[in-house]
Amino acid sequence: MENQLAKSTEERTFQYQDSLPSLPVPSLEESLKKYLESVKPFANKEEYKKTEEIVQKFQDGIGRKLHQKLLERAKGKRNWVFVVLIIEN
Repeated sequence: MENQLAKSTEERTFQYQDSLPSLPVPSLEESLKKYLESVKPFANKEEYKKTEEIVQKFQDGIGRKLHQKLLERAKGKRNWVFVVLIIEN
């Protein structure tokens, strides 16, 4: 019974996947703004100010390059979301 339920739920969940439009890549500015909004309730003033500085540095630097890669990926892939690991020395 469980296998039948799982199978029928999966079929219904992804039934129209191919007919749905792809989501657009949000702008870098929009993404970073949302990130800052999500951080704000959990940070004190000093932490938030430091976070804003880090976000600005990211936006002006590597963030632009990574966003370009997302835009390029979105041109050829239905699912453009991927994980990027940044290691700073």
